[in-house]
Amino acid sequence: MVPSNNPNTNQRPINWLIIVLASGIIALLIACILWLKPKDAVKTANPLPQDAASTSPSSGLPSHQTATLANASSITANANPLPISLATSLPKSLQGTQVDGEIIIDENKQLVVTAGLRRLFDYFLSAQGEEPLTQIEQRVIAYIREHTPEPAASQAVNIFQNYLTYLTAVSQLDKPKAQQNPNVSALDLSAIKNQLRAVQQLQARYFDAKTREAFFGDEQALNDYNMTVVEANQNAQLSNDQRQAIIDKAQTAYIASVKDPNLQTKLTEQRNIDKLLAQTQQMQQQGATQSQINAMRSQYVSPEAVKRLEQLDQSEAQFAQRVATYQTQSNQILSKLGNVPQAQQQIVALQQTMFTPEERLRLDVLTKQR
Repeated sequence: MVPSNNPNTNQRPINWLIIVLASGIIALLIACILWLKPKDAVKTANPLPQDAASTSPSSGLPSHQTATLANASSITANANPLPISLATSLPKSLQGTQVDGEIIIDENKQLVVTAGLRRLFDYFLSAQGEEPLTQIEQRVIAYIREHTPEPAASQAVNIFQNYLTYLTAVSQLDKPKAQQNPNVSALDLSAIKNQLRAVQQLQARYFDAKTREAFFGDEQALNDYNMTVVEANQNAQLSNDQRQAIIDKAQTAYIASVKDPNLQTKLTEQRNIDKLLAQTQQMQQQGATQSQINAMRSQYVSPEAVKRLEQLDQSEAQFAQRVATYQTQSNQILSKLGNVPQAQQQIVALQQTMFTPEERLRLDVLTKQR
């Protein structure tokens, strides 16, 4: 998710952004040793044509596919079940799930590396901890060779083995450490940069340019964006407008770099929501009229959404008014009776009269914050 570019947010201490960025790096290191187990059934992309697919045993791996490019001749791998020794001994976390990822080949049976190939590797590697890595490696190689023709099969196996070596190398990198100054809670930004640079060097060592782009391109784009945000917020020489312009430009570039059109749409929508919320708050603080706020919102959302937001504004204003009335009356009760059980009973009764159960949860949070 793209971090918010709310101008109000950018004025807050930016330690959290550095911590988030560093946490992402640390998570990458940890993931090299222990991958998260998949949740529920995983989506399978590009299924085999019906006549090319075979039925796997219910306790084994689901029949996966090797898909061809749209402009390639109709080439599919032999989708026979895996060897019984591998197909019937899946770890518990993978049982009942579908294989995530894809193996794409062209009309010459050459491998076309995609992000889906890495997802395929990670799907099987998520079982690490349940079974030895050597067993996972055997299963993946057998899976590739059973479902992919040559030379694509050998190409995929070679990339997988390089991927294992790469993950091991990344796990051995030194993790960024907190600064020694006890008054500084953030991590050293230069250490984070060095860490990212070291990871990129390992990627260049084990993968060619096309594989690096397919496997790590989106991650690199997000890292670049996050670093730009952190650096802009740390630069005290920038004005608020200059800082926001840098962040907006970086965010636009990041969203444009995302290859998944669905994700790109979601990121664009999220950015618009961030801008809408920030501008709404700013205009309300400046005393803008509802019609002025609606005109601004129409730049980002549909007329129907503008109307719903206006109704929400009215509802929030009414809630705020009731909260103010409640606080006045509860203070009167406490002033009259003191902080005794009878007073608390009357205050609880007042809450139940003035607010719904959901609103009382919000009221409880507001009361604790004041």
